[in-house]
Amino acid sequence: MELMHWICIGAAVAVAATGWFLVVPLYRGWRPLNDRITDQVSRSAALVKECSTTMGAGTAFGRLSTIR
Repeated sequence: MELMHWICIGAAVAVAATGWFLVVPLYRGWRPLNDRITDQVSRSAALVKECSTTMGAGTAFGRLSTIR
């Protein structure tokens, strides 16, 4: 039973590695996904900038030190 256990673990690792090396490169070059991520990052940066300028730099809530 011990050998069967290791065979199953090895098969699971092989499937995960195959998926990682075959599927992930396809998505890294996928233009719609890249555009969507870029848009989300731009919106987040604009929101951080808006929040930091509208709340005042002298108040306790003025700086968003936890968002970097």
